[in-house]
Amino acid sequence: MKNVFLIVNCNDYKSTMHLIDNIISYKSIEEIIIVDNASRHDELIKLNSIKRKKVKIIYNASNDGYSSAINIGAKYLIKKYSKCNIFISNSDIVIMSENDLIKMLEVLSLNNVGLVGPQILELGSIHRGMRELTPTMDFLLTVPILKNLISDNAYQYEEGHYEKETSNVDVISSCFFLISSEVLEKINYMDESVFLYYEDFILSKKIRNLGLDIVVQNEVKVKHLYSVSVDRIVKNVDKYKMLKKSQFYYHTTYNNANKAERILLKVNAFLGVLVRKIKKIFHK
Repeated sequence: MKNVFLIVNCNDYKSTMHLIDNIISYKSIEEIIIVDNASRHDELIKLNSIKRKKVKIIYNASNDGYSSAINIGAKYLIKKYSKCNIFISNSDIVIMSENDLIKMLEVLSLNNVGLVGPQILELGSIHRGMRELTPTMDFLLTVPILKNLISDNAYQYEEGHYEKETSNVDVISSCFFLISSEVLEKINYMDESVFLYYEDFILSKKIRNLGLDIVVQNEVKVKHLYSVSVDRIVKNVDKYKMLKKSQFYYHTTYNNANKAERILLKVNAFLGVLVRKIKKIFHK
């Protein structure tokens, strides 16, 4: 089966080019697809200058979000190869070695594995898998005083969970992951209802609903330069609104939030936006 690499780009040519240079010589990768989400004209000129045999660029006229871009690229690849393994990546990811990708492919080939992720080095910390969050728990984790009363083990796995080569988890980050085209088709692709945020929870939930395992390859680490492209196109308050909209959608659509939990999430979102607007006024 062919192995392909899908990069979602938006106004981040520099990071995308660095990632391409990072992986272009990897023999395990058949093709690299860049799906551009309506970058600025000057960024498009730079993308057009990329002349690499293994690289294909798909240009979107509008930016309909991360999930939409993934689906566009994945459908192109499935039409071309029928079946393939797809590494899906933000533009601001740094791969350490080709052997890391090979290790992830080996895990994906195991029985009943639907999704594979690495350990992610991000903002000075190592991020791995997460436990599923109930709507109430997710709300509590956004309230500073209440958050301090909650044990990390309520939503994160203990360190010992990652001692072996691989670990099964509930959720992995969607900034970089590996999935087969067959599984992606079975879950009816990424949910395009969210523009940004909670793609990881939604994707992982859909995989688990198939009865498949979500696995972290603990011997593989990638660097994530965290929200580089997002920060360039979305203002702070708007970014927070996106987060809360996606949070509410996830819990009401996939996580059976009851009426009280819906109210908590709505109130929390309203107060959060209000606080940020007030801070913005005083910082002027």
